Amino acid sequence: NAMANHGIIPRDGRKVSFAFVNQRIRDTFNYSATFCYYTPKYAADMLGRNYDKDTFDLEEMDRHNGIEHDA
Repeated sequence: NAMANHGIIPRDGRKVSFAFVNQRIRDTFNYSATFCYYTPKYAADMLGRNYDKDTFDLEEMDRHNGIEHDA
């Protein structure tokens, strides 16, 4: 959500490709290529999507036990 709020990914958070997120993390934060791949790849796997071909909407990231979990 913070990346959308700052215009790093589309502000509407819809139809975002996982590879696009990878590149935007790399360009914006200068993280290692491995980290930039792992983060959206984890999201793709969590959503049951293909990293190379599919897109996601930001609202789908609230899946229980995906990113957030009970304490």
